[in-house]
Amino acid sequence: MKRTPIQRLRAGAQFDEQPDSVSGYWRGHHVWVQRDDAESAWYIRVNHPDGGYLYDGYWRDSEGKDGSDAIAEAFAGAELLESKQ
Repeated sequence: MKRTPIQRLRAGAQFDEQPDSVSGYWRGHHVWVQRDDAESAWYIRVNHPDGGYLYDGYWRDSEGKDGSDAIAEAFAGAELLESKQ
């Protein structure tokens, strides 16, 4: 069974999960999501191990979604998952 993006991040290094932010590393990529409150859109940032940005911006229409949804969007938007993984 394949792990979800949040499960993959939880298994990685330096994982931190709060109600309105999640941060951690997966395969050297720093994945960070944050919002001001439950009514705000999620801000997503994914950095490549070399420091470049793979995703940096607000996730449109994400109000009311939870941290695991935001992490799934971060993984999808940064194309961190491939079919063989």
